[in-house]
Amino acid sequence: MTTERAMKTTRILSSLMLLAALALVLPSCLLIRTTEHRIKLNENGSGEAMMRLIDIRSDGKSDSALARDYSIMMASVQKEGVVEFEKGGRKVTSKQFSASGDTLSAEIVYSFPNLDEVEGLKVKKDELFVVVSDGREIVKTNGSIESWTKNSHRIVWPRNAKRLMYQIREKTLPESSSLAPLYEKFGSNPPEGAQ
Repeated sequence: MTTERAMKTTRILSSLMLLAALALVLPSCLLIRTTEHRIKLNENGSGEAMMRLIDIRSDGKSDSALARDYSIMMASVQKEGVVEFEKGGRKVTSKQFSASGDTLSAEIVYSFPNLDEVEGLKVKKDELFVVVSDGREIVKTNGSIESWTKNSHRIVWPRNAKRLMYQIREKTLPESSSLAPLYEKFGSNPPEGAQ
């Protein structure tokens, strides 16, 4: 794996902390073009978050590599990944996949006991924020956008905000294939022997 590809894979996976947490064995060759986050906060700091992963892809070069990536992803989301994700007190309340044309998406909803358990959210005394790296662009948000270090940006909300929303997209992705055709063919039951 080249250094540039390794950096992109690391950056992409960091934006998908929830899916990575749900997938202990998530292969590094899964890519997500866009992520959307909607977070509802309660007075006591608990709440519920929805993460939508839009355009899930694989950089596998063969049908068998694509099938393997798909199988590992589905097995992780359905089983061991949920157990690992919930260790911090979070609780997955729903998860579903959908395909539209050549786009596979996943929506994962989880409750959390405190703000420290929200993926990617940084909590300070007077603000809440998410850092968006240089390789991504902010599509929409209900927060304020500020420049940050090394060409990155922050999305900032007041500490007392009750609803946070943001959608970010990778500026570029390596050559990859959509996993939507596999979802349409196999649903949540991947082909046997693909792992």
